Amino acid sequence: MISITQHGLEEVFQFKLKASLTLEYVPAKAISVLDDKTALYFSTLLSSMANANGGIIFIGVSSQRKMPKGIEPLHNTECVDWLRLVCQTSIFPAVPNCIIEKIMVSEDGFVIGVHVPNSHLAPHMNADRRFYKRSETKSVLMEEYEIRDLYTKGKRPEIELFSVTNTGGIPIMSGGKFSKVNFYPRFLVKNTGGSVERFYKVELSVPTSINNPNFNTMAENFSRFDDGNSVYSFVGKQILFQGEIASVVEPNFVVEESTYAAFENGEISLKFYYSSGVQTKIFRCKELLLYRNKQIERSDFAVCIGNS
Repeated sequence: MISITQHGLEEVFQFKLKASLTLEYVPAKAISVLDDKTALYFSTLLSSMANANGGIIFIGVSSQRKMPKGIEPLHNTECVDWLRLVCQTSIFPAVPNCIIEKIMVSEDGFVIGVHVPNSHLAPHMNADRRFYKRSETKSVLMEEYEIRDLYTKGKRPEIELFSVTNTGGIPIMSGGKFSKVNFYPRFLVKNTGGSVERFYKVELSVPTSINNPNFNTMAENFSRFDDGNSVYSFVGKQILFQGEIASVVEPNFVVEESTYAAFENGEISLKFYYSSGVQTKIFRCKELLLYRNKQIERSDFAVCIGNS
């Protein structure tokens, strides 16, 4: 997730990240007057994110067609403490672990960064006694069944993909080009729910031609072949407590010129089976596995004899 730091602010402009379910840009004028109307606007925005998947808000950033357009520095330092007070007194219950920070952009100008967690105390009622959720880039009223479902959320575990690390490639070179590139990604999950998860399973599906079946414990967890993919099943060996993060899959993928097509067009799928249901995350191999933060192209590889 993007951080509410100067680096995180630079990233949204560098990569032209669009406002989304978990990212919002708010112009400076929205917080120019610290009154009840402004408090209602921000409490609605914060509570809707907390009732959905959480997210990041940058206040003092203008946008056009959902993309960041420019920085509009704030100068009234009182608005930071005021916003923290709104979060504590205009949302019921208050959103836990909501972080509100100043990001300096000039000698006396700043942008406010807000990190809203996916709250285990949801649903959060707004100051107008209504419940909102984030839908695309808007705050909309929740349906009765959604509110009821969130009340039970705090009593059950929720397993989510927390991050994928070690996605950079380690190449073996030949004549200034890649002979092959090894990847050792680590998939981390987190229990974001309100109770302990004792039983869960992760299923990994990866294109067979780029998979190393002999790496570590991969072989003993093999499940089946499925339409050009190798599928592995990993049963959780440890209890996941609330907020705990665990590494569940650590495979080895090998990309060569002869297997580049499978890498370019293939997908890596992770399916989580746990006591509250099933979740699936899908990644394009080429977009997830990078070398020096860039996508690998076929022309980066030395041509194999017989494939020229």
